[in-house]
Amino acid sequence: PLLLIFQPAPTAMASPVSTQLFSGTYPMSSSRRHYPRTKVGERGASLVLTARPSSAYAAAAANDENFHRFLSRTAPTDEEMKDSILDKSSVELYKLEARYTGNRIGIAAPEEKLELFVKDRRPGGLPSALRPQALQVLNRQLRSSERGGRAPTGHPSDQFYDAAAARVPPQAVPVTTQKLENEFLETLEQSLRERELTTPMWDRYARRAEELLITMSLEKVLRTLKAFVLAEYTNPDLYKLIGAELAKEVRGASSTRLCQMLHWLARAGLRDQTLMSLAGNEALLRLHDDFAADMYIEVLNAHATLDVRNPRLIAALLRDLTPMFATMSSEQVLTLLPLTVVTVLTDASRGAYLARCAELNMGLPARMTKPEILRHFRFLEECLRLEQHPTMLPGVIQEWLLQLRNAELEDTVPQPNLSPLKEDVLRVLQQEMDIPTTPVVQDGTLTLHLVMGKVVLEILDTYKDYYVTPAMGGQRLLRATTKQRQRLLWRRGWRVLSFDEDEWLALKDDIFKKDLLEAVLSGQHNLTSRRPPASAGGHR
Repeated sequence: PLLLIFQPAPTAMASPVSTQLFSGTYPMSSSRRHYPRTKVGERGASLVLTARPSSAYAAAAANDENFHRFLSRTAPTDEEMKDSILDKSSVELYKLEARYTGNRIGIAAPEEKLELFVKDRRPGGLPSALRPQALQVLNRQLRSSERGGRAPTGHPSDQFYDAAAARVPPQAVPVTTQKLENEFLETLEQSLRERELTTPMWDRYARRAEELLITMSLEKVLRTLKAFVLAEYTNPDLYKLIGAELAKEVRGASSTRLCQMLHWLARAGLRDQTLMSLAGNEALLRLHDDFAADMYIEVLNAHATLDVRNPRLIAALLRDLTPMFATMSSEQVLTLLPLTVVTVLTDASRGAYLARCAELNMGLPARMTKPEILRHFRFLEECLRLEQHPTMLPGVIQEWLLQLRNAELEDTVPQPNLSPLKEDVLRVLQQEMDIPTTPVVQDGTLTLHLVMGKVVLEILDTYKDYYVTPAMGGQRLLRATTKQRQRLLWRRGWRVLSFDEDEWLALKDDIFKKDLLEAVLSGQHNLTSRRPPASAGGHR
């Protein structure tokens, strides 16, 4: 084969090695070059060229700087190649350990004496009148260091807890105390029969009741609650105290007493969630023991009136009561409140109840029914029509409701007289503010007072329109019946404006009364932001 060799012209900058290569003086060979292997860790050995002294490469390297010296000048050392200062050998870890192994590490024992220094940093220090008394308090021995931790002699907590004494059954109430309780209850009931309802007298009764309630039985507590409710006594502190005593007696109360308690709590407007939960749990345990249909209805009415719900109890009551509606008498049907029918009953139970009412033809014919019964079912029809919109009811029920609605012409509602407070408001509206006002307007079953066009002015009663709650120091809650009345008026197209009667009674001049009415009519009167007035007692 033909071998072509290109020889470039040598330049002045060409090295002797390149001159020999391309001039042909160096013998060209096609054999593979074998380079010696180097040991791992030998410093710079992998970069050293090993060549025969007689070769052209060795002659060219002799003219340059020694490569060993170049590497020793530029290559990093082992210490410089460490990643961090902690990258040390296993021996270096124990170099400084001998410093700490020979000595004992410890802290000095605390001193047995502790001194406290009291320094008054106030600018003027203690007044001279208080200085001796303050020093006496500071120098007094602590209670925990005297008499083994007992309270001073004569203090109620002077004795330690005695487990044996705690297991002793409670002692019977003394006969003298029981006699005082009976005389007190007889006095209350006699005052009710004789209609002696003056405020100072019932304030004294309330103070006496606070002293005797703690030893009264459940029956006597209920008699006391009933007397004050019928007298329309308005002091919330007494009702809260009665509720606290009733909570202690719930566990041992019979089913009849339990229903009576719920009834009078609803009448009093005592809305205590804890008490209602205790009573609801006890009623839930006794549903299948001795509860009758009337007792079912009483429990439902109490929950609707107080606007409290015990979901498990309500579900169990409705589950048992729904089949009973088909066999209820007219008296039992009448005891269920319209508020309960609208707000508590489910669709299935409400349909069963209305079917029984339509079957008994309650409230019809109108001219042969008592006015109270006719007005009761007419109000039920208005609540269902304005709030529930019963379009899916059977035809028999809808026909019965239509006949009740048409009985409005035959129901004559007596027009009540205005109270002195409302007459005073009417006088200010007509004479001081020149606003045409109608004293009384009848709209269906609702009687409206102080009507100005489509605006009705509602004066809220402190006792009848608000609940008695344990947290009455804050915002008060409207009763469910009051909210239902305002909803019906709103759905009938009325604008309802309201204020508390205590606000009006606190004003003595017509100028301030006029300012109050102007704020109410302009919508600038914030009713919910005011706290209830402090009442030491009261009577309606």
